[in-house]
Formats: sequence, structure tokens, C-alpha cells
Amino acid sequence: MGLGAAGLFGALAWAAPPVDARTSEQRRLDNRLELWGTFARKTRTNLIARYSSVRTSSLLREDLVGGGTLAFVNPATLVLRDDSATGSTTRIERQGIRIATNDPSLPERSLPPRAEAPAMRWLADHLVACFAPGDGQALLADARAEVPRGRAPRLSLMPPRESPARAIIRSLTLTFDPVGGAVVEIEIAESDGGTFTLALSDHRQNEAPEALARVLD
Repeated sequence: MGLGAAGLFGALAWAAPPVDARTSEQRRLDNRLELWGTFARKTRTNLIARYSSVRTSSLLREDLVGGGTLAFVNPATLVLRDDSATGSTTRIERQGIRIATNDPSLPERSLPPRAEAPAMRWLADHLVACFAPGDGQALLADARAEVPRGRAPRLSLMPPRESPARAIIRSLTLTFDPVGGAVVEIEIAESDGGTFTLALSDHRQNEAPEALARVLD
């Protein structure tokens, strides 16, 4: 093959159409969902995990740090129970959201109905979807998805641009265990610059009812 042929094939190589960026992004998204599903599909009945939490805000003098236990009950119940007696227990269910103080002498926190709180509804639905077994479509429902670059496998979910939830919630970012696929961190970024981060550990799937009752009751 002469120089002319080499030049021809070289020109053809450079003239090849570029890889579609959307196709590349879709592959990365599919890989994240497959990694997530590796763990989530094994949650037949429930999941229990420990969490440590950090709340940051320009309105706080210092970060608020806490810890507790998370419980997911298939198909759509999520409970976050703080360890501290001065903390609270958040229960997310299809019929609504409740936040009760761990001190029974204090009143339960009043929340608006789901229909009247789009940001609360969006966040609650996607937090439940983080742990519910399925094909990942519930995670992506009513959301824009991005795959952040970096060594840790992550997935960021954002309310649609026209959604009123954007007034409060900027993004929900999940970090996965790179081998097993468990969600090991959840970061909620707020539109005012504040963040709430849950670091999860000691994941236990399909626990006995008595172990689950210690978190739920």
C-alpha cells in the first residue's frame, strides 16, 4: 500500500463520525443502575443499616452531626431513627410523611400534606427508590440523571427544570459500594447551599421481624 492509500485511510479515520456523547452518557448511566441493582434486587423483604449524618448550612455556627438506624420495608416504607433522645424518627410511607420526636413528652412535628409540598414529595419518593428493588425506573422517574466523574461510583438525581421542587432541592447524589452496589452515602444538596449527608454502613438485608421491630416501633 503506497503513501497515497495510507493518506486516504488516514483521512477516512479522521472523518469518522464522533461518538455520540449521549450514547456514552447512557452507557455510564446503565452501568450505575446495574451496580445499584446488584444490591437492591437482593432486598426481598427489608433492609437495615446504620447511618451517620451531617447537616451543613450557612445559618448554622457549626455542622450538626448525628447517627442512627435506617430501615426499609419492601415495597415503600423508609424509617430513619436517630440514636439521640433529643433526635427524631422520620417515617416515609405512601400515605404521607411523619416526623416524631424521640422524646414522647414533645409534640410531633407538623408537616403539610404531600400534595402541597412538591419538594418534600420528590425527595421522599426518591429516597424510598434508593432502596426498593426494581429496574431503576423509580429512581429516574420525574428526575434528571447525571453520572459524576471520579473514582467513586456515583449517581446524581435532580428535579426537572420546570419542577417547583427545584426551589428547595438541587440534587440527590448516591455513592455506591464499587463491588456490591450498596448505597453507602446519600448527599442532599439544597438550593440555598446547605447539604444533608447520610453515610451508611453495616447493611443487613432480609432481617428477622424482631430485628426490624426494634427500629420501626
